[in-house]
Amino acid sequence: MGLANKASFMLVIGTFFITGCTLTQKNVEPEQVEPKAEVKPDGQPNPKPRPKSEPLYPSASTVIAWHAAKCGGFKAKSDKVNYVGENELKRLFESICLFAASEPEKALNLLDKSDRAYYWPDDIKQYLWLQKLYLQQSLAAKQAKQALSDEMEKTLSSLATIEQQLLLREETKEQ
Repeated sequence: MGLANKASFMLVIGTFFITGCTLTQKNVEPEQVEPKAEVKPDGQPNPKPRPKSEPLYPSASTVIAWHAAKCGGFKAKSDKVNYVGENELKRLFESICLFAASEPEKALNLLDKSDRAYYWPDDIKQYLWLQKLYLQQSLAAKQAKQALSDEMEKTLSSLATIEQQLLLREETKEQ
């Protein structure tokens, strides 16, 4: 009798051990609450609210294709998908192509605004960062070229002054 009791006791304990979580845990299913549709005055209910979906951002290759298409020389295939910030990026690239050479400061400001306008995915953020880096280097080169040009202008002016003084000395020696 003791052996049979021990065996049944072990069987009950084993059963509780194996399925213990499901036996002690309440099986509560969350209630599916459907939003009540408000009834319009004309008797037609409003449509059900749409579930929120993740924003759809373009891939890096699509963004690069847009940039190349706006700067000319590349034909990007058109997707029928509307991406988050698509129009903003296309306008940005068009502006960058116009202002990069002549007004890099303005192009940098536009890039900064666009960078802060959306929570871009990492690949787009990196591409915009590369564009900023390119424009910063272009701006630094333009400033260095201007400084060198100013220095050359001073040197040429000094040389012209020295040449005039030498000519005056020769004239005074001849007289």
